[in-house]
Amino acid sequence: MVFDSNPPIPDFPGLAGREIAMARADNLTMPPLRQIFDWWQARAALGQPTLDDFDIADFGPIAAHLYVAAAIDGGFELRLAGEEYIRLFGFKKGWIWHTDATDPVMRDSAALLAFVARAKRPIRTIGRLELIERHWIELEALVCPLAPAHATQGDKFLGCVAALDAAGATH
Repeated sequence: MVFDSNPPIPDFPGLAGREIAMARADNLTMPPLRQIFDWWQARAALGQPTLDDFDIADFGPIAAHLYVAAAIDGGFELRLAGEEYIRLFGFKKGWIWHTDATDPVMRDSAALLAFVARAKRPIRTIGRLELIERHWIELEALVCPLAPAHATQGDKFLGCVAALDAAGATH
């Protein structure tokens, strides 16, 4: 088996307005995302990190920016959502992205998580997001794959989001 260290990013039309790429230290602009990416890279050097490897107490100053999602039958469930994540997306713990959703944003969000699980590498998105409930929001997001801690568990993800303003600072 040959591992593709740079798999092509599929087209996600429901996520139009956002640039999607493999995360790299030099393409992350927001400090909370760089902190999570650095943590993920350090752990990945020893093998795919698990949620058990992550201690939120070590990330208190950026906890509001963090979220955790997990694979479930037919999609992905939001298991933890910090206040900034909730403010930006409006989703709270228990939200489900269905892989067969009729809404293109929800369906492509699930497809993006599935891609991250297959690629086993963090993805960075940056750009505009519009939700029905609010106007355009400029943001940067990072999704890091986590290996199951036990064989009976599915894929999990540690993510981080930050709003952008004209100067590139968080709100």
